Amino acid sequence: DRRALPAGDYAVEAPDGGLAAVVERKTLADLATSLVDGSLNYLLAELAEQPHAAVVVEDRYAGVFKLEHVQPGFVADLLGALAVRYPDVPVVFCDTRPLAQEWAYRFLGAAVAGVRPAAPG
Repeated sequence: DRRALPAGDYAVEAPDGGLAAVVERKTLADLATSLVDGSLNYLLAELAEQPHAAVVVEDRYAGVFKLEHVQPGFVADLLGALAVRYPDVPVVFCDTRPLAQEWAYRFLGAAVAGVRPAAPG
């Protein structure tokens, strides 16, 4: 179903109708912009309110050190600070968009499997 989410791009529903997990997908450029302008901090705060949440980046972590218009390491420092502030919301780097989609699929699937009621028996 398509519907507005409190945060993130993709989510799966729990049996009680709430959200079991949420994933925010980012390109490296979008990640860098949202880190520098501070909006990622607010997004992570919203994601941290969900039972399970993550940010998946469609690029390699090494790309963080090759960004233009920012000092080398600045974005990495911001990522480190947010990882400490929001330890329950990992930022996962996947090499490509298809790998990021695959990772999100597996993460959301694991969240659904983890909230399923036990089989009778």
